[in-house]
Amino acid sequence: MSSPEKFYYQPSIEANKQKLQHIHDVASLALGVGSGILTLESLNGFLFYLAGITVTNVLFYIICGEGRPGKYFKSPIQEVFLNGVFSNLAGFIMMWCLVYALVKSSL
Repeated sequence: MSSPEKFYYQPSIEANKQKLQHIHDVASLALGVGSGILTLESLNGFLFYLAGITVTNVLFYIICGEGRPGKYFKSPIQEVFLNGVFSNLAGFIMMWCLVYALVKSSL
């Protein structure tokens, strides 16, 4: 016997993706501000981003996904952990550069 196929209600899946995207947007901008305030440069700034977005994703996985994000997403590992990392990198870099320049110019 084969296992029963899961059926997803597409509007709910899309709403979940939008909520996750909003969390990724806010987290990447906040991490950019943090990197700028700390005046991190080059690899240290990117490592700060990767660490911060990973913590954000793990917290989302545990809190919002209730430890079972497969219930809310079709492919949870890709949608929660991989998609948001690269799609929000530009926002992170923009905020990082802006805040870094403001902090450096005020010293």
